[in-house]
Amino acid sequence: MRFLLLAAAAFVLSACTSTTSIDTAIQKNLPQVCSAAATAHSAFVIVASTGNVKPKTVAKEAAAWAALEIVCKDPGSVTAATALVKAAEAYAAITLAMREAKAVE
Repeated sequence: MRFLLLAAAAFVLSACTSTTSIDTAIQKNLPQVCSAAATAHSAFVIVASTGNVKPKTVAKEAAAWAALEIVCKDPGSVTAATALVKAAEAYAAITLAMREAKAVE
């Protein structure tokens, strides 16, 4: 899970020479971030299917994933900054959801 945020931050920081290179770095690395998020989302869905996770948590995670999924399916539809924000939001929501799910086990 931490990979998502670390990857997002790493590719932004590694390309701090100009806005164009930052945008390029984000777009280049977005597939990796999306793949990690999809894996985390799938894991959460499996755990949530047990019924032991609060519906509010499931809804928050689903909303965060849905927002990121739009970016992942069509990265050209958003700015690089928006993609980064959506990745960070999804990371936070999925991480919190997984913590809650593990606490219920």
